[in-house]
Amino acid sequence: MSERPERIFPMSRPAGHVPPIARYSSRFDHRPERLAVLFMGIAAEEGGRAALALSDFLAIACRSADAPAHFDRATFLDANGRRNSVAALYWPDRSAYGRWVETPDVAAWRAGHRALAEDFGQWWEPVNVAPDRSETIAFAEYRRGLSACPFSRLEQMGETGYWGAARDRIPASGWDRLAGEVASLVALGRTSESRGLRLAIRPPSGLAVIRSGVSWSACGAEQRESYERNVRPKLDAGMEYLRRNPVETGCPALRQVVLTDNEGGELEEAYSLGLFLSLGHLEAWAKDHPTHLAIYHRAMAERRKYQEALELRTYNEIYVLDEHAADFEYVNCDPSVGLIPYFAARVLASGT
Repeated sequence: MSERPERIFPMSRPAGHVPPIARYSSRFDHRPERLAVLFMGIAAEEGGRAALALSDFLAIACRSADAPAHFDRATFLDANGRRNSVAALYWPDRSAYGRWVETPDVAAWRAGHRALAEDFGQWWEPVNVAPDRSETIAFAEYRRGLSACPFSRLEQMGETGYWGAARDRIPASGWDRLAGEVASLVALGRTSESRGLRLAIRPPSGLAVIRSGVSWSACGAEQRESYERNVRPKLDAGMEYLRRNPVETGCPALRQVVLTDNEGGELEEAYSLGLFLSLGHLEAWAKDHPTHLAIYHRAMAERRKYQEALELRTYNEIYVLDEHAADFEYVNCDPSVGLIPYFAARVLASGT
């Protein structure tokens, strides 16, 4: 792993800034060349089918010597009324993921044979990036996603609580503007159906993938009521705005999911999984749009009110893809899913 270049772009952190509350970022002692994360989902019309299929997939996924080091499960109802069962899987490096994905059982699943035979949708969005093109922020006692991996340790940092903090937490922002390959989102206006096909789409360089989560499970009565009344409606409104305005925001996909246990029971925690054309597109919404300003100011009000007694827990992780990104794949999916409406696709297989 080569040494980092010298910083040439200044940080946004104000001089003398003191974080309003202690937050932590993931660090890795094994110095991976590239991290590997897989966000995947199964969408089915009939109740229970998506969850059962995901359970079968995860059983296959964990049989390999290169099984994911950590995964979690979630669920959401998409705009087409299909129940999506979602998994986020993490590996310590891309080479382990590469070996895993080539094992016969995983390769067969990825190919979509079962999805085509049983008529469910399957989306498969792998993320592999240099650690310098990623960031995390978490509470020490609330570790989710990348921060929950056994190869990840937490280190307290000061880049939190001000505009531009997320970019400051991405080391590569010191020498790279992290601009997107695609400046604006244009719907292709497809009339052809993607159902019955296995499609591959190369995500554009600079695409920012964000997982941003919240847990209210540790909240007592007062802070739970405040979350439900003051925070959650603003969060839901912001996510709804992004879902309804992909072209204006440069956000081709926004999935708002609820975490589940292994039996499919919903937990008191959720996250939003968003794709933005660039980190700049994400920042523009976060800094300037009323829906995010409402979220931000309400969250800061909660911090100021409860300070160290704050019981609501949040985290996020951001990955900025480069030219070496792996294909996103969609099997038997609706034309509105993921990147399908906006980017050229290659047909890898047809079930018809």
